[in-house]
Amino acid sequence: MTDAGRRRGRPSTGVREAVLAATEAILGESGVARLSTKEIARRAGVAESSIFYHFGDRLGLLQAVVALHLPRFKDVADGLVPGEGGLRANLVALLDGLVAFYARVAPILAAVQADAELRARFADRGAGEVIGPRRGVAPIAAYLAGERELGRVRADLDVEAAAMVLLAVAHQRAVLGRLSDGPAPGGTGDAVDVLLAGLAAG
Repeated sequence: MTDAGRRRGRPSTGVREAVLAATEAILGESGVARLSTKEIARRAGVAESSIFYHFGDRLGLLQAVVALHLPRFKDVADGLVPGEGGLRANLVALLDGLVAFYARVAPILAAVQADAELRARFADRGAGEVIGPRRGVAPIAAYLAGERELGRVRADLDVEAAAMVLLAVAHQRAVLGRLSDGPAPGGTGDAVDVLLAGLAAG
């Protein structure tokens, strides 16, 4: 049996993982230009039909890749407890976690934006609620609201606007990091210090 035959004969339980890994690798290396189901299947060592069987279509595949990293975002958001730890330390940890999340999903989002059909279907399916900024606003706003009740942030703070600013900073740092193939200029703590000037009580 050839190597290709052995690869195609791998247990079905490993097909999803192989396809997801291949998709993420191709996006990271070449972007959307080489993101075809044929190339993904070749890289994963599976039949092209198995991609459609497991994911339905390319958009379903991209959503599945993003979903791999949602636990990272959830862990960061769930770890925010108003009143526990220092406000600055909490926001630094939050930004670090968000930057790591966006760094992993940025190629997928770029692939969607670069393809008119995918972009339209992405919007139709309401996928922005799953991986877009609105998904991130609620837990961060809830944390800041708790800190507001405790008097650790300004009493008049618009927590949803503040959450959007934090997400925007994280996303921009992730994008700059990918473009420069290294950490974005400055540190997360520096960004938090600037934000605290408008957030912190007193």
